[in-house]
Amino acid sequence: MTIRAGLLTALLFLSTSLAAGPVEDEIERLSTTFSGGDDVLFADAKLDTAVLIPQFYANRHYVLGWYGSANVDQLFAELNRGLEQGFRPTDFNLPLLYELQDAARLGDPKDIAIFDVAATDAAIKLIHHTVFGKVNPSRLDGDWNFSKPVIRQEPSAVLNNFIDGEGFSALMARLDIDVAQYTQLIMALGRYRDFVNSGGWPVVPDQTVLKPGMSDPAVPVLRERLMREGSAQEMAALSAQNAPEGSENTYDDSLVEAVMAFQLRHGLEADGVLGPKSFASLNRSAEDRVDQIRLSLERARWLMRDLDDEFVLVNIAGARTYFAKAGTLWSTRSVTGSAYRKTPVFRDNIQYIEFNPTWTVPASIFRRDKLSRIRKDPGYLTRNNYTVVRSSDRTPVNAASVNWASDNPGVTLVQQPGPTNALGLVKFMFPNEHAVYLHDTNERGLFDRSERNLSSGCVRLEYPFEFASLLMEGQADWSTERMNAILDSGKTTRIDLDKPVPVLLTYWTAWVEEGSVHFREDPYDRDTAILEALNR
Repeated sequence: MTIRAGLLTALLFLSTSLAAGPVEDEIERLSTTFSGGDDVLFADAKLDTAVLIPQFYANRHYVLGWYGSANVDQLFAELNRGLEQGFRPTDFNLPLLYELQDAARLGDPKDIAIFDVAATDAAIKLIHHTVFGKVNPSRLDGDWNFSKPVIRQEPSAVLNNFIDGEGFSALMARLDIDVAQYTQLIMALGRYRDFVNSGGWPVVPDQTVLKPGMSDPAVPVLRERLMREGSAQEMAALSAQNAPEGSENTYDDSLVEAVMAFQLRHGLEADGVLGPKSFASLNRSAEDRVDQIRLSLERARWLMRDLDDEFVLVNIAGARTYFAKAGTLWSTRSVTGSAYRKTPVFRDNIQYIEFNPTWTVPASIFRRDKLSRIRKDPGYLTRNNYTVVRSSDRTPVNAASVNWASDNPGVTLVQQPGPTNALGLVKFMFPNEHAVYLHDTNERGLFDRSERNLSSGCVRLEYPFEFASLLMEGQADWSTERMNAILDSGKTTRIDLDKPVPVLLTYWTAWVEEGSVHFREDPYDRDTAILEALNR
């Protein structure tokens, strides 16, 4: 049974037993037996319509909450604002609510009561979805550890206070997420829904690899495709028409420049050559892009409500790291976990920085990667500055005494500080059960790749020393000179932060950066399950 059908059936069934009388009597009878066909929206979030609706009306002595007041207009306005944030009309039974309002206008107390109770149900759902998100992420990801916002007041009393005082819109304003990325995603969603409503964009023929200077019948379609959606950079390039008269099929310089901007925005190799990956991104529908933005808005609702002004955010799918600090946003390219060694989604606090770190090779990496290399190359350990310790007590072991042919030699590798260290020269620690952290790297060339989901789970930063300086900014007895002296010493040195900084490892396949919407192709295949739950 759909939510709409469930709510309609419940209300109409209950109304058949109600005799016409004062509206308050109808409200009392209806609200105290209300189930709504969706009894528990989110019991663990403590917003349950079957509980809250009776409480709400009992607190107000069964006086109407919505019908005939300014709050009903505010409710519909806020529900439509909810649609702008990626929800669907059926999430709030909105089509049904309009029908019930029309019936209530005829004046029958039963119809008025039915509308009012349904309006309360819609309001509670809107509040719940806005505060917690519609989808429960912990049901989809066992590693999820982001805390839900705490409800410190009795929800039905708060709702009553606002609709009898400042109004429902004032309550929703208090619940708004005041983060620039969320606002920008709302604007992006409106733009991409406009694309859908206007017919989207054409499919670009992909029968051949398209290279700069080529002439191909697909070129005019490609130009139209980019014109329909183009970012500011793409549109600027397209406006610089430099193709000779009558050569509309030529893949000219201006179009190449626009394609390169498109490729950058979609995490592709920005070489102007259109191959399978570029065609796949070009030919994703406007509807698909709308859904990606809706997913990012939902993910933002899960974690962006109780953020401090200063926080670090890693976008695993986009392989970028951001540091919000003092009203500014610093960012750097990153390398995140591969599809086989995924970076987990969780929240923690960066507590300290370690310069000239050692690297203790995890057992899984030792078995999968290191053992075979050691067997093939006797000089591998020395050349890469590894020491060998006994796994049980970490006492040093002579490498020559180890049976490397064994599947479990009983030893652990520790890479000493230096230029070959896999962690580079600095790591940023937030001790966690996943053994994941942010760090430098000795493989600098990886940052030049367009697809950077390549690590074994930790997050590598392109500019780690800039990041360290920002984290330590304002801390007593700290300076760039001191950092350089520590690095030059070659000694492993731990520096604690005066105040731990929240770090959020999350996963967005659509986001807004410098005014443009960026998309990725879901490297961990997570979007489908969340979209199904969001649309359910």
